[in-house]
Amino acid sequence: MSARWDVIIVGAGPAGTTAATLLAGAGHRVLVLEREVFPRFHIGESLLPLGLTLLDELGVRPEPQVFRHKAGARFVDERSGRAAGFDFSEALPGPPRHAWQVVRAGFDAQMRDRAEAAGAEIRHGQTVREVAIDADGVQVRCDSGSERGRYLVDATGQDRLLARRGRTVSPYKAFGKAAVFTHFEGLSDAAVQEIGPGGEIQVLIREDGWAWLIPLPGERLSVGVVSREATMEQGLLDALLQDSPLTRRLTAGAERGQTRVIGNFSFRNTAPHGARYACIGDASCFLDPVFSSGVSLALVSGARLARALSERLADGSEAADDAMAPLSDHMERGYRTFAALIHRFYNTRFIEHFLLDAPADGPMVAGVTSVLTGDVWREDNPFQRMLLEARQRR
Repeated sequence: MSARWDVIIVGAGPAGTTAATLLAGAGHRVLVLEREVFPRFHIGESLLPLGLTLLDELGVRPEPQVFRHKAGARFVDERSGRAAGFDFSEALPGPPRHAWQVVRAGFDAQMRDRAEAAGAEIRHGQTVREVAIDADGVQVRCDSGSERGRYLVDATGQDRLLARRGRTVSPYKAFGKAAVFTHFEGLSDAAVQEIGPGGEIQVLIREDGWAWLIPLPGERLSVGVVSREATMEQGLLDALLQDSPLTRRLTAGAERGQTRVIGNFSFRNTAPHGARYACIGDASCFLDPVFSSGVSLALVSGARLARALSERLADGSEAADDAMAPLSDHMERGYRTFAALIHRFYNTRFIEHFLLDAPADGPMVAGVTSVLTGDVWREDNPFQRMLLEARQRR
């Protein structure tokens, strides 16, 4: 059977649409199959400076109803009264000096629109029922019928289509395992003033986990709790709203939205690529979101795949088992760095030594801040070297 498509991408999240935009823009025939109908709610609302250059390249413009300025991150331990802020402007020279908080429904729709404008075909409401990969191409059966392509990209996020089918899911057992969260709308004037124009994400240190407070456009606040327990109940979120003075102040008088729960946190796909397929974004690796790495790493993986795959499609070598090995090798440094950071967050005194009690002008501040910006593919950051060497020894 001849292939109608050069690339079939399953999933229209940030990773999938980044790859689709760049591949279609390079002249390849791209089909994107998405189960959900947009706009739709999604978690992962805090970006890092790492991804801003890619958004510019993709032509995604920061619409004010979707994007809110994010100057950095603040870590708070209300039990001890300690807090520390990390401003992205204090990072080592390199990426932009700020990031964005985003409403994912609008952000993902903008990303989808850019992929369509570049020439990709996007089909919503399409659940993939069957995947077959042979020597000559890939066959995908979805709700609208069967499609054949030269290459398959799994960008299904935590649904991890190919990892589930191949049983290649390897969990990070010492990280967060589930989250419960909601949105508040109509924040009070006092809350808006306390949040301030910087729009920093606030990470609250909690027993056996942490909580997030993410200011969003339109006087909205995303509030959630992550736990190392495999199951989550709404009561954990209710407890945060009761016993956290900061959370009570910021949500006072606001309207609470639907409470949602997500499980199956923190895993690696041990087979992220092979003959005629590759997994990108969360379908390749999903890390505990305490340092907001998910969306930005997804953007990078989608862009790196598109550039490598475009060359392979052009010379007809896309069927090689190791065609996307350079992509996996590149992303491994990012995954290892954030995994090491998350491990220290949960299992060592890293919070006290490097976040809450670190001197404001200490030698490690710029290095820590650079990792928090997602700038993890440089060789001159002593803090990152320490993270990777300690993880390798462990």
